[in-house]
Amino acid sequence: MSALCCCCIQSSTDDETVPFSKSAPAPKQVKVLEKGKKLVVKNVNVKEYDDKFVEIAELYNNQVENYTAMKKCLFQLNEVNGTANLPGCMEKMKEKYSDYGIQAQLKGYNFSLVVKETENIPENLQESQELIKELSRATKVLIGSQTKLGGMVFSVSQIREEMVDRIKEVNVGYLDQIRLVENMEENVKNIDKAKLLSTEYEQEASEVLKEMADIAGATV
Repeated sequence: MSALCCCCIQSSTDDETVPFSKSAPAPKQVKVLEKGKKLVVKNVNVKEYDDKFVEIAELYNNQVENYTAMKKCLFQLNEVNGTANLPGCMEKMKEKYSDYGIQAQLKGYNFSLVVKETENIPENLQESQELIKELSRATKVLIGSQTKLGGMVFSVSQIREEMVDRIKEVNVGYLDQIRLVENMEENVKNIDKAKLLSTEYEQEASEVLKEMADIAGATV
């Protein structure tokens, strides 16, 4: 019996003697933010920083919604008119609805499809007018909000080390510190990616605006 006990004791591993509270978990796999997907930020248990991350996420997610709306409008315009791109769509409408005095109009960052006043505007033409109105609204939001988002993300990146120190100061538990600092690092990586994607959204919106300006014979 004593030999058996001795054997059991010797089979214990060093890991079993390490207190749980001092065992650092393996690093988590960070899910990278994808284009067109909403940004979800994690809690770091410091209100000032949580508020910053939430504000950035809300602004970025609004961009995602408008980017999705912009792409949907472009797709539906081509579907309604049987075309492949915005210039082709406008040209097709001018040919098909030549009696309605169709014109593309640009004022600042706002553009619209102007149609001669009449009681019998074809349904497809009315739908195209509404789609271009929504397209204008979405592209304007994307162009106008990108700079603000970039500035917010930059301000957070400047206090990265400060955030780590503050999180550890507020949360004294070792495992809490590990988890919350990991949350902060994941948030920073994803908002950095959001900044890059935001630039892509703005570039695509600017291209739409440029195409409408060319169609309207204006400059932006």
